[in-house]
Amino acid sequence: MKERVFPLVSLGAAGDETPDAADVAAWISGKKGNTADIITYTLDNSLNVQKLYTAEPAAGGAFYAPRIKDFLGAEENVTQEFGNLADSIREDLRAVKIKNCGFALPAFSALNLTDAYYKDAEEFEAAGAESYKILSRELRDAGALKTILHTESPNDLELELLRGKKYLWAVPESALEQVLETARDIVVDAKAVFRLEELLDCYQIRNVYIRDADAESVNFALKYFDREYLFTAGYGDGEEYWKNLAELKIRTEE
Repeated sequence: MKERVFPLVSLGAAGDETPDAADVAAWISGKKGNTADIITYTLDNSLNVQKLYTAEPAAGGAFYAPRIKDFLGAEENVTQEFGNLADSIREDLRAVKIKNCGFALPAFSALNLTDAYYKDAEEFEAAGAESYKILSRELRDAGALKTILHTESPNDLELELLRGKKYLWAVPESALEQVLETARDIVVDAKAVFRLEELLDCYQIRNVYIRDADAESVNFALKYFDREYLFTAGYGDGEEYWKNLAELKIRTEE
């Protein structure tokens, strides 16, 4: 028996932790020459924690939604064409270096915007996906490896337009089939890893990212995938969370 460590890939951070005001003030004072706020701080702080423990860290997460809405030029009620205004995001990217990292975003379908301008669901969703392509290009230009998109209920147009190795979709178990219609890489929760057997009957799967993996879920996946196609993954906050995931060791017969 051999003990193996699987590469830990970050899917971003939720940004749920409340930062200490003194820490934020000290951080901002060290960012002279850059426009920075609490979102920039969370972006930098969560990324730096991940760099200690992950093979592939990822900036961003659910907390980045206000920046995306600024980019789109949209409030909750969309009353004009999306603007694709990248100034605030570029300021973040000047302050926080993301080279060789992923970048996690709530997907367009996760923003819960109401269309009062396009007046057509397909046109609205297509415009949103096209804006995300522009945003993803900005992130890649700054060195991001891929864009990780989180949503509870993806729409078919965004899955069709945001596909390929530059994107990774993180969705619930109920939407895995929908993602696999246009993608070959999937994120699956440790508790839902048993679905892999059934999914392989219908879809080609290349890489599997097991979110919040444990020994049982990884060993189950090893029945169907060679280890070079398996990754442990996390989406969370705090050093303890990432440290615990990084310490996972799997005993294998190979």
